[in-house]
Parts: sequence; structure tokens; C-alpha cells
Amino acid sequence: MKLKQLFILLLIANSIALFSVVFILSAYQDAIKELENAYKMQHRSLILADELRQSSDDLTRMARTHVITGNDMFKEQFHTVLDIRNGVKPRPKYYNRIYWDFYTLDDAKPILDGKTVALRTLMKEAGFPDEELELLYKSQQESDDLTYLETKAMNAIKGIFQDKDGNYTIKREPDFALARQIMHGEQYHKAKIAIMKPLNEFYKAFETRTQKKVNEAHETVKRMESYLSISVLFLILLFIFSFIFVILYRIIHPIQTLNKGMLSLAKNNMDITLPPKVFMDEVSDMIGAVEVFKQNAIELMASQQQNKRLLDLAGEGIFGLDAKGKFIFVNPTASKLLGYSSNELIGKSINTTIGKHLFQKGSQQKQRLMLETKEEQTFISKDGRKFPIDYVSTPIYNNETSLLEGSVVVFSDITKRKQYEDRLKKATIEAQNANRSKSLFLTNMSHELRTPLNAILGFASLLKKSKNIHEGEKQNINTIYSSGQHLLSLINEILEFAKIEAGKITINPNDFNLFIFLKEIESMFTSRCDSKGLNFSLNIDKSVPKYIKCDEKRLRQILINILGNSLKFTNEGYIKVDVESKNSKLLIVIRDTGIGMSNEALKIVFKPFEQIEEKTHKHEGTGLGLAITKELIEKMGGKIEAQSELEKGSTFSFELKIEKIDFVLEEENTKNNIIKVKSTENINILVADDTKANRDLLIQLLNTYNINTIEAHDGQEVLKHIENSSFDLIFMDILMPNLDGLETIKILKNKEKTKNIPIIAISANVFEDDKQKALNNGADFFVPKPFEEKDIATALQKFLKVDFEYENEKTIEKTIILEKELARKIADFATSLDGNSILELLEKNNVDNYTKEKITIFIQQFQFNEISKLCSNSKN
Repeated sequence: MKLKQLFILLLIANSIALFSVVFILSAYQDAIKELENAYKMQHRSLILADELRQSSDDLTRMARTHVITGNDMFKEQFHTVLDIRNGVKPRPKYYNRIYWDFYTLDDAKPILDGKTVALRTLMKEAGFPDEELELLYKSQQESDDLTYLETKAMNAIKGIFQDKDGNYTIKREPDFALARQIMHGEQYHKAKIAIMKPLNEFYKAFETRTQKKVNEAHETVKRMESYLSISVLFLILLFIFSFIFVILYRIIHPIQTLNKGMLSLAKNNMDITLPPKVFMDEVSDMIGAVEVFKQNAIELMASQQQNKRLLDLAGEGIFGLDAKGKFIFVNPTASKLLGYSSNELIGKSINTTIGKHLFQKGSQQKQRLMLETKEEQTFISKDGRKFPIDYVSTPIYNNETSLLEGSVVVFSDITKRKQYEDRLKKATIEAQNANRSKSLFLTNMSHELRTPLNAILGFASLLKKSKNIHEGEKQNINTIYSSGQHLLSLINEILEFAKIEAGKITINPNDFNLFIFLKEIESMFTSRCDSKGLNFSLNIDKSVPKYIKCDEKRLRQILINILGNSLKFTNEGYIKVDVESKNSKLLIVIRDTGIGMSNEALKIVFKPFEQIEEKTHKHEGTGLGLAITKELIEKMGGKIEAQSELEKGSTFSFELKIEKIDFVLEEENTKNNIIKVKSTENINILVADDTKANRDLLIQLLNTYNINTIEAHDGQEVLKHIENSSFDLIFMDILMPNLDGLETIKILKNKEKTKNIPIIAISANVFEDDKQKALNNGADFFVPKPFEEKDIATALQKFLKVDFEYENEKTIEKTIILEKELARKIADFATSLDGNSILELLEKNNVDNYTKEKITIFIQQFQFNEISKLCSNSKN
């Protein structure tokens, strides 16, 4: 039981005991009063009865004395006693004492100084029972009868006697003999006995009644005395129990033991025995709290020891500072790094030892406590060596006042790290230089290869349009053209990956019909799978939206790359594509039953320049297809995963972020060939290029449109021509000697005379930032090398409104003729976007010029799906 509850219980018990004692004491006092009242009533009743008896005796004595002596004083006293008893005259104050004996001498006058009240009235007021009152009344009545005899005797000595009516009217000679006879005769004694008999019975009844009441009061007093003794004894025992058991045993003794234990704990002596928790009260709670304190103290000491060990074993220097910047502790590592022992530093200021070079006079507290972070900080060791540090300083605040009381500084010597960082900076600069060299190499390679390719492909295209060459020459021209295209595709693939590595590739989302897009993919690969005896299926979930916003070109490139790989490595079974949409993402899973890959192959499948070599299946290429695919997917906010098992097949799954579109306006594009220019009168164009072959190519092409041209080999020559002639448009190469194209464009755009002349930048540098740089410097349009005729025509239409006549391809009735096996091989290469291999197949096989040209155009336009359609529709 809790002490609080026990104290409440003891308080209630003590209160009850105390109230019982008070109650019993009160009852005892009431019993004493009752006993006193009984005695008083007995005494008073006896006095009244005795007065009745005494008055009767006084009357007898006074009557007899008067009869003997004849003294009227006694007669007068006789009548006075009667008047007092009957309430006629006042009752003397001390009438119940000896009274009339003091008035037996002559001239003695009684003093009547009390209240006038009859004896019968006093008897009623005394509370006598009716039967006792009857006895008293009877005795008084008998006394009154005796008075009659006494009155008669006293009148006899006066010579006054009664008449027949009983009145004293007759006078004669005094008759002393009669008087003596009456006062001493038998009748008088009988009357006296008659008075005393009821009075004696009254005494008996009165004594019995009053003694009973006195006895009852005595019993009540004795009972109350017993109760009072028991209550007092219980109260004493209860007090003794409360003091000894509760105060001494349950409070004082445990608290004394706890006090000793706490003193031992204060001295970090944990080897103490605490009193047992017996009663589960507040003292037990205190014992439990001390046990918890003891356990926490043990854990705290263990933690402190552990912290000390950690501080001692810490590989970094740690020291503490007080509010004035003085050392309060230093761990061994700090001592080792600083060259001071802990005793040499504790109590000394940091600004006079290891940090005397850090703080100026009057420095702020946070500076002295190293709470202001600096990029570079140093300490000075005992031997004067200054070394760089890396540190973290933690402030220590007072929990109550929030005042800054000090700090803990953790530091390390970073001399070696600084040396490493210096080497790393040097290596980084070298790597950056190497990367710039690589970028410069790729740029130069692209420029140096595209520049001659521009002339090769351009002049080949012009020769193909010629009507004056025979079929053999056309075949040779086509071979030149396809070889150039093959070389261009290799360059493009390498540059594409270089763009990805440099982070220069851009994603250009556009709105398109996804269902039509997927239908084209399905059409492209269904025929190719049929030719290999494979089953191709495309399943579109109902969750897939019809119109989406996404980079259509990149999505096509991704699907063709993955499906092309599946088609290459699958000889039997199926290729299955599942498309669904969830949470604004397009989810595509491609499964095949091809030759599969090992775990080792899976690890490198997305790495650049890696190819999975199989004895039964070898293919050409750069090994960049899946690497580019992975980078494109990640650029488009998605991810790709691959699973594979040897001889069972592979699964490629990827997701892309898309935006659902409600509607897309779809237009049908027709592909037309230029026949001639309707009107080009008075059009003057300046062609600037440092390579003569490229100038000649562009000039000859423009001349076929009957456009006047002037050529320049650098920017300075351009400025000279501008001063002497006016031009409608300028084709400007970027890289030229003396004054390059960008500077020339800026000069022209800053002149009032030439600022409105459209300038078409032509460059073999085809990175996006190259294009943007040209446009930012004032170029109106950008054409990459090698360019095609349609690129030049587009520029002319846009800026000069040149009107061309076109030949609709749909009107051509020529038929694409390919052998079945050749069509299958071309379709395989088209699936993997391998245009170079297609061009090589066309050169090695006897294919007509129209078919070669048609397929070559599709390769140039990256329309491999059209090549797949041609192969599927080809006749034997």
C-alpha cells in the first residue's frame, strides 16, 4: 500500500478513534451529570420530605409549648409554619436548615426573606412520580388534620371552643386539662402516626426509585469509563503503530539506508545494497528511482568510459574549449598532432598556443571558439610547424540561459589530402584537357570527313541527275554514293554517342498518333519476321492513350534498335511486344526466343563498343546500338532492364515519361522530286567556302536553278564582294582562314546595308551547340554537311520564295524488284538500322539503279520502316 493511502487510512483510523474518545468522554460527562442530577434530585426530594416531616414536628412542638406555657409567640409561630407550608407567607432562604429552634425566646421575630411558594408546589416541581406525590399529599392532609387538634388544644387554653358548626365562637374558662388531653391523648398520637405512615411509605418508594436511578447512573458511568479506557488504549496503540511501523520502519529506516546509498553513489561507489522494495509505496518508488539512478549512473560511467576510450582511440583530434577559449580536455590524437601533452594545453588559451596566428586582439567569442567556419584553417604545433586542418566545431549552450559555454572541436591534419587534392586538380585539368582534345578530335574528324563527303555525295547526286551518262557509269556513281552514305552513317553513330557522353544530346517531344506509330513498327517487323519464319505480335493494352507527347524520332530509334537486335539473334519462335501505360509512363516489354545471353554478357550488353560474339551468329557494326538506346531512354526520363537465359531468349523492358494529348492534327506528307525552278530571274547568291570542291558543288547546284552565283574563299573576300555587289542570299561556311564565318556574319549583321541579307550557315561541325552558336551570331538558317539538294531547296523556298516544280513519287510506276533472299537480308539490316550493310549488299548484288536510289534515299532519311515495307512487297 502506498504511504499516501496508508497515511490517509491511519488518519481516518486516528480520527475515528479520537472522535470515539471525544464521543465517549462526552457520554461519560453526561453520565456524571446524570449521576449528579440523581443525587441532587435525591437530596432535594429528601429535603422536601424532611421539611414536611419537620413542619409537622414543629407544629406539634409549638402547639404543645403554647398549651403548656400559654405563650402566644408559639401560637403565632404555629400559624406562620402553616402559612409558609401553604404558600401564604414567604419561605425563608435557609428554611431547610435548623430554623425555628433559633426563635424560641421572646421577642424573636423570624425573618421571611425568600419566595412565597407552597410545599405542594415544590413537590410537583421536584418531579416526583404521581404515586409518590399522592403519598406526600396524603401525609400533608394528615398533617392538616393533626393541625386541627393542635388548633383546638391551643384555643382551649384561651377559653375558645367550637360551636356546632366547628367554628371557634364559644368562649369559656380556659381548659388546660382538655388541651393537655388533646395534645397527649391517643387521638393525637394516632393522627401523628397517620402523618408518618404515608411519609414513611414515601421514603421507601423514593429511596427505591432514587437509588435505582443512582445505580443506573453509576452503571452508565462505569460503562463509559470502560469505553473511554478502551478508546484511549486503542488510540495509544494506534499512535505507537503509526510511529514505530510506519514512520520508523517504513520511512525513517529506508530513507537512512537510501541516504547512505546516495552518498556512496555521489562518490561514484556503485557497490551498494539498497533496501528491498517490500510495500510498493512511495519509499519503494524512491528506492526504485535510486536503483534507476544507480543503473543510469553505471551506464553513464560506462558511457563516459566508452566515450573516453572513443576519444582516446579516435583517429581525429578532439579538444574542448570553455567560454573563454581555454582548453578543458584534449584527446591523445590531438596531442599527437599538435605535439603538446594534454596537461600542457588544459587551462591555456587557444590563441596563445596552437591558434596564436588565427586570432587578433579583441576577437569575438565565436572566433576564439572556432565557431566561424573558414575555408582554409591551420594550426601551429609545438615545434612551430604550421599544418592545414579540416575541422568541425560544435557550440555548447547552457540549457537554461542559452548562453554559449564553450565548444568541441574535431579536426584532422589534411596535409596529405591537400597534396592529393593538388595532384587531383592537376589530373582533373589534364583530364579536361584530354576531354577537350577528344572533343576537338571528334569535331575535327567530323569536319575533315564531312567536308570531302559533302563533295563526294553532292557531286554523286548531281551526276545521278545527269541525262548524258550510260548505265555503267550510273552504277559506278551509285557505288560511290552508297559508300559515302555508309561512311556517313558510321560517322553519325560515333558522333551520336559522343553527343551522349558530352551531355549534348537533346530530346524534342512532339505530339503524334501513337497507334499509327506502333502500326508502322508492326508493319516493318512483321514482314521481316515472316521471312525468317518467326511469329511477331504487338499487344496494345487498353490503358495506352492514342495521342501522346514524346520524342517520336528517339522512340522510333529505340524500338528499331531493340527489335533489330531481337531479329538478329532469333532464328525460331517469336518476338512479342507488349505496350501499356501507367502513371503517365509508357511501358514496353519486348520478348524473344532467340539465342539468349549469359550473365557475363548481360553485364556488358549496354556498354559502348561491346558486341556479343557467337560462333553461329556474327554481325557488323560499332557496338553502340544498345548503349545509345539506354542513354536515350534515360534522357527521356525512363529506364531499361534486360533479362536473358542462354538458348531460351531475352526480355528487354523499358519505360518512358509521356504526356497524354487529347487530339493531334494529322497531315499526309507526299515526297516529291524537284524537276526544275519555275522562275529565278535576278537572284544573286554569294557562296563562301574555303574548300573549292564544296564551293563548286554548291555553285553547280544553284546554276541548275538558273541562279547567279559569286564565290569567296574566306570572310575577307566576302566583305569585298559585299562592297561591290548586292546579294539576295549568302551561303557561309563557318571554318575559313583569315576571317571565319561567325565573325563575318557578325560584321554583316551589324551593317545597315547588309543586316537584312539572309545568311545560311553551312558547316561540317554538326553538334547542336555548333548550330546554336551560328544562329546566336546572326545566321538565319543552318545546313549541316554533307547537305542534300532538298536542304538547299528548303533554304531557297524559305528566304527567297523560290517556286519549284516537283515530281510526285506516287506517279512513278516503276517496280522495286529484289530477290527473296536478298530482300530478307536487307530487311534484317533495316531492322537493326544498319544502313551501311544494306548499301554494301546493294553494291555486291545485281540490283537496278532505281531500286538502289530508292533504298539509298530511305537510308539517308532514316526511314528504315519504308525499306522493310519495300522488302515485304518485293516481287521475285
